[in-house]
Amino acid sequence: MSTEMQPASAPEPAGSASRAPIVERHVPWMGPRLVGLAILALGIAALAATTTIRSAELGWSVEGPRFAPAVASVATIVLSLLFLLRTVWRPDVALARFAADESEQTTWETPGGLIAALLGYALLLTAFGYALATTVFIWLVAWLLGSTSPRRDAIVAVVLGVGVSFAFSRLLGVRLPTGPWGV
Repeated sequence: MSTEMQPASAPEPAGSASRAPIVERHVPWMGPRLVGLAILALGIAALAATTTIRSAELGWSVEGPRFAPAVASVATIVLSLLFLLRTVWRPDVALARFAADESEQTTWETPGGLIAALLGYALLLTAFGYALATTVFIWLVAWLLGSTSPRRDAIVAVVLGVGVSFAFSRLLGVRLPTGPWGV
């Protein structure tokens, strides 16, 4: 079978479907490997931070405060190592090509805005308090994701921000940051 493209004026052989030319394209693996290394570093940092959780009475028992973070950290490390191994041993070239094509068509303004909003939320959580910071964050994210009803978004954001803050502080007894207004 020939993979070359025939001129437009040449007749097609009987019984053969027209085929597009096969174009070899380099599959970039640096991006996925860097992401895998970043997730591995995150898992290692989380495991190191888990060891600093105080638990004088329970140590490393199943019901201790270190157990769930330790399991999540180890799972993150194992899965990131498996991901890195998969990019080297029997990589899925078709999936990598598809991801590269999608990446070329992606506009990065929205994901970048969402990351900036999340970082701002984390930085302002203590200063503004949970209820206000969460309200602003939810409203902003709805706008970034293309919502066309800012009034409805504001109502939903206030109900969620204040409602969750109330439920945690009054019903569950969990203290959330209150900010300068005590809310």
